[in-house]
Amino acid sequence: MRKHATEFAGVIDAQGVPPVVVLVGGEEFLVRQSAAAIAGAIFGDDADEGLSRRNGDDVQWRDVHDELATVSMFASQRVVFVERADEFIKKNRPVLENYVAGPVRNSVLVLQPKSFPGNTRLAKAVAKSGAVVECTELEGAALARWLGATAKEQHGIELTRDAAALLIELVGSRLSQLESELAKLASCSSADRIDVEVVRSLVGGWQVQSTFDMLSALRRGHTGQALVEFGRLYESGEALPKLMGGVAYVYRRLARATEMARQGKGLNQALKDAGVFYKEIDESNRYMRRIGRDEAEQILGRLLAVDKGLKGADDAGRLPDHLLVERLLVQLAGAA
Repeated sequence: MRKHATEFAGVIDAQGVPPVVVLVGGEEFLVRQSAAAIAGAIFGDDADEGLSRRNGDDVQWRDVHDELATVSMFASQRVVFVERADEFIKKNRPVLENYVAGPVRNSVLVLQPKSFPGNTRLAKAVAKSGAVVECTELEGAALARWLGATAKEQHGIELTRDAAALLIELVGSRLSQLESELAKLASCSSADRIDVEVVRSLVGGWQVQSTFDMLSALRRGHTGQALVEFGRLYESGEALPKLMGGVAYVYRRLARATEMARQGKGLNQALKDAGVFYKEIDESNRYMRRIGRDEAEQILGRLLAVDKGLKGADDAGRLPDHLLVERLLVQLAGAA
């Protein structure tokens, strides 16, 4: 089977854990969550004496196989995780193909590569008799569904649609960070139903409102107001990479909408499909039309240039960090 990580736990609860599982992708939160689901399904609340973890960069196949075949004194099953498994898979592809065809009984092999193309013989074999679990980033509606389900099932709170959209805009799409904010909302709020006002009050304080005001000023072309809000944030000690993370999160979606519109999609629909917060679609539409397509197509390049500058990729004669960001804001406002 081939499933996204958000579906995997439910499948193994119903069907059990297959003998070979591949957790593929770069969303570490989902990798950890899926690994925990495997351990929980096999060992339950007992100590996982039959579980071991190996680094795929230096472990040999025979050592992994020996562990899979060794009976544990304290557990009825063995589980071997091979982390950082890309090179391990590359070196051992033929023996892994053979193993998938005849795995050791009462043992589970879990491979954790970043990439696992589905058109290979090994991938097809695992998908047929084991499980390929996609631990990839969530976006758009899938991210909102995960957020709502996690809030309810793990933290006992209900997020309104607006609150979920706002939380994603504030925090971004990193699931570990979103999970942390959900825990904070659950512990710090007495309400079971979390709305926009609760999110704004607990996630970021006045800096959040100031960041919203700055972004809104940019969209309306009010360059001076945007720079004033930026100055307040910078002087308060707000870290520039964190501030730029919020700017980039919003403007990457505008850049994505620009590409969709270039391919023929209506601008309003493109903004929706790109994940722009629905209450900001009208203002974003006016902004995109005001600056024009040529300027909009430069958004990603400008974000990347500032990101490289803040990371010190081009130190020779460059502006100080805060001036790099100020110049970007002027450009995004359509004033330069």
